[in-house]
Amino acid sequence: MIRRILSTIVLWAVVFAVLYFGNVKAGLLLLTALTVLAQYEAQVLLKKCGYAPWNGISLLIGAALMLGVTFSTTPGNLAWLPAWIALAAGMLLLPKNPAAFPRLLGSVFAIIYIPDLMKYYGLILRDFGPSCLDGEGMGLVVWIIAVAKFTDVGGYVVGSALGRAKLAPSISPGKTWVGVIGGLAFAAIIAALGATFAPAYLPPWLLPAKAAFLALPIAAAAILSDLSESALKRLAGVKDSGRCIPGIGGALDLIDSLLLAAPVAYYVLKYLPSH
Repeated sequence: MIRRILSTIVLWAVVFAVLYFGNVKAGLLLLTALTVLAQYEAQVLLKKCGYAPWNGISLLIGAALMLGVTFSTTPGNLAWLPAWIALAAGMLLLPKNPAAFPRLLGSVFAIIYIPDLMKYYGLILRDFGPSCLDGEGMGLVVWIIAVAKFTDVGGYVVGSALGRAKLAPSISPGKTWVGVIGGLAFAAIIAALGATFAPAYLPPWLLPAKAAFLALPIAAAAILSDLSESALKRLAGVKDSGRCIPGIGGALDLIDSLLLAAPVAYYVLKYLPSH
């Protein structure tokens, strides 16, 4: 637990250092590096499940999706063109080598599961960043990440203290229904606190009460996202996706709750009342 806490502190320090000394593109490059590492770990897990992706091309496509968000005026869209061309070329192998089909499936899954979801943080910057008072919107991305990660914290703290009924015992035995309530509560609290004490980095309409309300679907997505990664690890027969982060595991273990939280946050901000 001590190593996990220290790693969390160091990681948040790195995030704020990048934002303070760098800029939005530096923050997105950090997310890109983390995404590619997480995708590689996911591909290792898929290999253990019998769906070994084509590592090189899959990672290149994943990086292209994220970098397209960082540097393109049409984030991520054009990156899919070479992606689908490369994957369609893989289909040409199937008549002579049917065993390539599981590899194709693994490649597509890895790309959609990691970088195609993570790119929504860039889309949030593109579509909602200009409305933030600081004019960049990286504070909004940090707000979403904090909501997702404090859902984990709340689920662990409340679930460990009060939880009895298991949420998904065959996938993640430590998660409980009481922990779900605790996670949602922590997410709403941290969302409201962010809107209260850091309004300059958020859209002006994101007032504390509204922030707490909008945090709930993001938190629910974070819980489901966490469970999906746990299911993949259980299928692969491993406890952690990697060992690069002491006390946490791998990069995929770090961003597991962020994956589904990203698109849900995007559409929540886009379609739920914002004014």
